[in-house]
Amino acid sequence: MQTYVNEIFLGLILIGVIYLAVRDSLRRKLDSNKDLYQKMNENQKQLIQEITELKIAIRQYQQTIKAENEQWRIDRHELVASIKATEKTMSGQNLLLHDRYKEIFDLHNQGLSVDQIAMKLEKGSGEVAFILQLAAQESI
Repeated sequence: MQTYVNEIFLGLILIGVIYLAVRDSLRRKLDSNKDLYQKMNENQKQLIQEITELKIAIRQYQQTIKAENEQWRIDRHELVASIKATEKTMSGQNLLLHDRYKEIFDLHNQGLSVDQIAMKLEKGSGEVAFILQLAAQESI
């Protein structure tokens, strides 16, 4: 009977040792899983922070682009207005040039040469040639 009791005690001890070994192994596994979950949680927090920073940067870029686009529209409007004003001034200058030197243009249209026009109007031939060249450039 004592042999049976010893065998039962030995069996119980063996079961206890196996239980403790399995429990220790599971605890280590759980601890390593816990560390893994903590690292994953930290990585997730870091990713969320980086995504938030990226969203802020994107909003800032969008605002900058909108502001630059608005400034471009204003500049474009001013440029168009400036071009129109310059065109008016240029057409006015053309009229002024043609009014001021009407005699030269009339004589030139009649077929007179630069020298003939210069003698008739008592001007230098270089001056007459220059005025005719200017008028030719403006008509281009």
